[in-house]
Amino acid sequence: MATVNRPRATKSSKTTKGAVPSEMAKITTQAVNLQDEIRVRAFNLFVQRGCEHGRDLEDWVRAESEVLARFGAHTA
Repeated sequence: MATVNRPRATKSSKTTKGAVPSEMAKITTQAVNLQDEIRVRAFNLFVQRGCEHGRDLEDWVRAESEVLARFGAHTA
């Protein structure tokens, strides 16, 4: 029977179960907060227009633009 040479796991490749690097946690939290801010702003725009349906995309794009400008973020 042939043997297969597998690379051995090194100490540096092991991670603590459930550990999230602090930078990743910050990025994830920031992304979620931005999306929440955009969602709330889009809803407020909807309400300001008297809850007129059919312009949700317009509200979302405007809200996204306003929130990203406020936080100094750039779109891709």
